[in-house]
Amino acid sequence: MGFARYERLERVAPEDVLAAALHWQEDFLAAQDGILFHAFLGNLGGQFADVILARDEASFDAMSKTHAAAQSSRDFLALLDPASIRLSRNIILKDGIMPPTDFSCVEFGTFRLSESVDATADDVQRASDHIDATYLKGSANTRAHFVSQIDERTFSETVFGQTMAATRRICAGYVGDPDCEELLGLFDPQSVDLDFWFPLA
Repeated sequence: MGFARYERLERVAPEDVLAAALHWQEDFLAAQDGILFHAFLGNLGGQFADVILARDEASFDAMSKTHAAAQSSRDFLALLDPASIRLSRNIILKDGIMPPTDFSCVEFGTFRLSESVDATADDVQRASDHIDATYLKGSANTRAHFVSQIDERTFSETVFGQTMAATRRICAGYVGDPDCEELLGLFDPQSVDLDFWFPLA
């Protein structure tokens, strides 16, 4: 899974970014083999993001290699502040993940393991599975939930939710809930980079 966050140039109108993103989605991304899902997102702060799920790493690599050559890619990138672009590749730790169609919020957060913690990706996945089986069990809002690995000690958590308000409340409820303590105890709180997004295209 790829997740990119960025801001528009000050001289660029938001509606121009939306139009360019939709054109890029239809012109370039729809033609890429192995790309299973894409959503163009916005947040309450006026920033934008892309979330892309590929069938495998080879499909993601192939898309990345041809991205810059497409005119629709260049047109879209010309509207963005280059210094604001942050891109991460996330290796999903759970098999069989496919985003739902009935969502209106994507929570995406990254975190690094605490220096005092000796944990593996399996430990992070086990803690996430416990949250699925307890805290999130029966949640009418949560449509999908999974963790991914970015590098040796950096991980991400992604949630597809029915509404932003409910997704934010559920996320805030992690703190102080005993079923979430195992996951929270693995990472450095100062490393958390978390936001909530809604689909635009």
